[in-house]
Amino acid sequence: MVFVLMDGVGERVLRRHAPDGVLAHFRLRSLSSVFPSSTAPALSALSAAAPPAMHGNPGWLMWSEAAGAVIRTLPMDLRADHGAKVESAETWRWPAWTMRCQVPAFALLPAAIADSEFSRHAYAGATIIAYQSLDNVVDLVDALLNSSGDEACVFIYLPHFDMVSHEAGSSSNRAHAVVQRIEVWFAGLVARASQRDMLVLATADHGFIDVPAADQLRLEDFPAIAACLDRPLTGEPRVPLCSVRPAMQERFSEVIHAALGDAFTVHRSADLLAAGWFGTGNALAGRLGTHVLVPTRRVTLVDTLEGEQPAHFIGMHGGPDEDEMQVPLLAAWRGEPLQ
Repeated sequence: MVFVLMDGVGERVLRRHAPDGVLAHFRLRSLSSVFPSSTAPALSALSAAAPPAMHGNPGWLMWSEAAGAVIRTLPMDLRADHGAKVESAETWRWPAWTMRCQVPAFALLPAAIADSEFSRHAYAGATIIAYQSLDNVVDLVDALLNSSGDEACVFIYLPHFDMVSHEAGSSSNRAHAVVQRIEVWFAGLVARASQRDMLVLATADHGFIDVPAADQLRLEDFPAIAACLDRPLTGEPRVPLCSVRPAMQERFSEVIHAALGDAFTVHRSADLLAAGWFGTGNALAGRLGTHVLVPTRRVTLVDTLEGEQPAHFIGMHGGPDEDEMQVPLLAAWRGEPLQ
């Protein structure tokens, strides 16, 4: 089996950029992402075979009791000091499902992240192989299957669409060009699969929306909100996790609505956990802050620490919008669409 994760290539992305292409030809059905619909919780869910409430990764930024600070969960470092690394053993309790795999397992990852702390944890039990270019990946898969006697599970991570869409927007010409490149690549992969008893599955961790500049809100412009918080925002720009001072918790919703209008609904973290928004489990205790802001429209809220450069992304994800949550599942057996 070969499993491909096309970062960010949600259902809406597929309909916009390749409605009648190779990817659409192999589309089996629609799936829902996790909440928040973002790479960090979704990659962890795929590795752990468990929802965020069980694996404990709520987003790009997370409060870590072990570190006593906000960490970046994929680079595995402190938000305030990227040189200060965080150990997986001190952060995650979930074992990678590849530890239980009954056949040889491989993870083909971009060279920049292949030997990262997160990758070593998420793909423990698998042989991690770095690739420099998408053009080489199909040949690598062939070589791995030849060497393992055709009994293997291969995971392939493609970050290309996500990276371009954050910067240029998911509707941009650059984003379109990336989807077209993935189309050609995927066609080559399934063509090779026709020569083997090989199942190819592909999906995305989330979809995408584009957020207008006027709706990319910054905490420093809303001092009344900042005064309610006892530490920086965590989670995702689309779903900020807030640690509210005890004296302000009853009034926090009023403060948010006075400052931001109807841009977000305010929920107590415990209520969303109990309602199953993050799945079932208790690994997020202490990691969601006291309140979660859920966007009602295409808007983001971020803060900036001293020394940080403010980010200006166009393409975003993480929220409950259908374009963020709905992703395709593609399936091919011996090079033919799976019905």
